[in-house]
Parts: sequence; C-alpha cells; structure tokens
Amino acid sequence: MRAGLLSVVALTCLLGLKLHGAFVTQKVNIVNELDARPELVSRSLPNSLEVEEPDARHMAWDATCRLLAGVALSALLLVGAAPARADVEDVVIAVDEKGKTTSLTKEGVVRGKRLFNAACAICHIGGGTKTNQNVGLSTEELSGASPNRNTVEGLIDYLNNPTTYDGLKDISEIHPSIKAADVWPKMRSMQQQDLYDMSAY
Repeated sequence: MRAGLLSVVALTCLLGLKLHGAFVTQKVNIVNELDARPELVSRSLPNSLEVEEPDARHMAWDATCRLLAGVALSALLLVGAAPARADVEDVVIAVDEKGKTTSLTKEGVVRGKRLFNAACAICHIGGGTKTNQNVGLSTEELSGASPNRNTVEGLIDYLNNPTTYDGLKDISEIHPSIKAADVWPKMRSMQQQDLYDMSAY
C-alpha cells in the first residue's frame, strides 16, 4: 500500500516537473535567442506576444518538484529494495516416504544452517557435491538415490550410515557419519536432533 502511494507521489512530481520544465525551458531559450539576435524581434513576434523570463516563483516550484520527486523516489527504492519476506513456516518439507510433512521453524533453519556450515559446507557448496559432481543436494537428485534420500528421515539415515548413490556400498569411511565418528571428529558430538535440523535445512 505504501509503495503504491509512493509511486503515485513520485510519478506526480516527475510529471509536474517534466511539464513545468518543458514550458520554462522553451521560454528561457526564446528569451536568450532574442537577446542574442534583436533583429528577430521585429520579424518573428507579434506586438501582442510578450516573452517573460522565469520568475522566482517558477524557480521555487521547480526546486520543490525536484526535491519531492527525489524524496519519493528514494523512499520507493528503500521500500522496494527490501528482500522478499517469505515466512519460513510456509515451507513444507517431506519427513518420510509415507507422506508425512512438516513446516520449518525459524530457529530450526538457523540451527540447521549453522550445523550444516560447520560439518557439511566444505564439500557441499551451493547445493553441489565436490567429490561427485553428478550428485547434488536437490530433492530431485536425492530422490534417485537408493534408498531414497529426498526426505528428512532419508538424509538422517544417510548421515548415520552413508552408502553410495545406488545403496550398494558403505562409504562411512569417506563421508562424515555417526557410524564412523572416530574418523570424523565433527560428527562425534552430533545428536539425532542435530541430524534432523541439518537434514531439514
């Protein structure tokens, strides 16, 4: 609502400034040309036409319009430049393959992000995987894994006991996991709630 009002004010100021500037500029140009070439006065202007220079009132109006237009446009940029504000609670994620879903909480997202950045982000930058460029962290890519990894429970299972994408080989020695916490120090202190928050994130 405020953005719409600011837009109307800005457009009104700019329109007023544009129209006023067009008329004043022409008068000033005519006056300047006539001052420079006095022979044109007798030939080009009828006696009844008077050319007046802009007075202080016109200049004040011009300055006021410019100021108001600048203020309105600045306010519009400040209001319009705010990031999109989607509620975290609006994001629904799959918990298991049976169709159970949940909504994220802001605290859960912050905690999950912090844990993910501490334990996973070194290899999983921007949703990709450094060690295997063919497998990312998107739900579409994770849904092709066996067992399915595109749910919170699927990711928790993976973090407890990681396997290859086809599910045939144990890779706990080369991927951080609870199973091989002696090899992966960051995983030693992880609880199941930590894994849940990371997976949901």
